[in-house]
Amino acid sequence: MKRLIAIGMLAVFLLSTTLVPASALTTHIRKNSTTKLSMGGAQLDIEIVDNFCAIIKNIGDEDAYNVHWEICLRAPFLFIGGGCQRDVIEKIGDGDEKRVCYQAGLLVGFGPLVMTATASADNAEKVTKSKFIGFLLGPLILSP
Repeated sequence: MKRLIAIGMLAVFLLSTTLVPASALTTHIRKNSTTKLSMGGAQLDIEIVDNFCAIIKNIGDEDAYNVHWEICLRAPFLFIGGGCQRDVIEKIGDGDEKRVCYQAGLLVGFGPLVMTATASADNAEKVTKSKFIGFLLGPLILSP
């Protein structure tokens, strides 16, 4: 009986030392296999410009279709105005760009005002850029 227990414990030890490194290796392979290969296609880029506008550029070598964009204005204390505006552009050709703007009315608040622009397409990955616009002091925006 003692011999059977010893053989059983030895088998469990050998199996556990084999399975643990194998599962760790599988996890390691999964973590390192997320490298993306760029094989052309549409690729978006965003440039935030003045007056609450952003330029969405297609820097890829194919047209970008159904480009969903969103511009958000955020401040720690934003009492009037702010929030997000979004729309869709049917197509941005390769090498082309489109200017999109946040239609800001009255902004009243306090703190740093940050604009975040996001764009994605059916055949392009999502891109997000943020920029400090200025310091909001009541209805005034103090630009850097």
